[in-house]
Amino acid sequence: MKKIGIGIMAASALLMVSQPASALFINGGFEDGTTTGWTVTYGSVYSNPTSSPDWTTTLYGQPAPVVIDNTYSGYGETVDVNPYTGTKMVKINDINGSYHATKLSQSDTIGAGDLTETLYVNWGAMLVDPSHPVADQPFFSINVLQNGSVLGSFSANATDAATPGSGWTLAGSDGYSPLWYKTGQYQYDLSTFSIGDIIDIEMFVADCGYGGHGGYAFLDGIGTVYVEPPGGGGEVPEPATMLLFGTGLAGFAGRRFRRKKA
Repeated sequence: MKKIGIGIMAASALLMVSQPASALFINGGFEDGTTTGWTVTYGSVYSNPTSSPDWTTTLYGQPAPVVIDNTYSGYGETVDVNPYTGTKMVKINDINGSYHATKLSQSDTIGAGDLTETLYVNWGAMLVDPSHPVADQPFFSINVLQNGSVLGSFSANATDAATPGSGWTLAGSDGYSPLWYKTGQYQYDLSTFSIGDIIDIEMFVADCGYGGHGGYAFLDGIGTVYVEPPGGGGEVPEPATMLLFGTGLAGFAGRRFRRKKA
């Protein structure tokens, strides 16, 4: 009986060692099939530039986030957008247009156990390019913040995505206009943070400003367990304060925005 008890204790200790000290962020892999732990915000670009949705207005037919698995097949896509890690990831907004914008966000607090970890954030975006004026093109944005200050930021509209050398991949068509796809991974060495620091992740995607074309985005693998970047990445990299895969620190500079006529 004593030997059995010792064996159970040893197994428990081994299990504790094999698990990450901290995961940060609730439901960072969406493996339960829901968006539990995340805040979903709906908005409109009916009278706003697509880069700055009106988050006080919700329109009819607003598409709810969908947790997808490896059976997902998007409309018109010719690239594989299966989960970046595990078996599920979340998809926000859709290809249908109608002036919608959708935002997903979550905050967490750095604890003592997090300081030995590295935080990973995986994302992807799919934008239709209907060749509208810049302020009316489908738009994507992601920000990671520490105590309200931006650590990592990427944004682009469909004009940026279609620009040669932008790093976006031609991913099919919605039947009339090309689809452009991009993925990325942020990672942060949390040993440079302090206990009590607040980490925020905010991601949104918006339809075009004429109401006929959509944009959508994916989020997955949010936490302190390493996963390969979207598309593969090989060996676990050396931790860095901030290392970006396939992204820039910011979206293309020099964008000109205009407010549409009512």
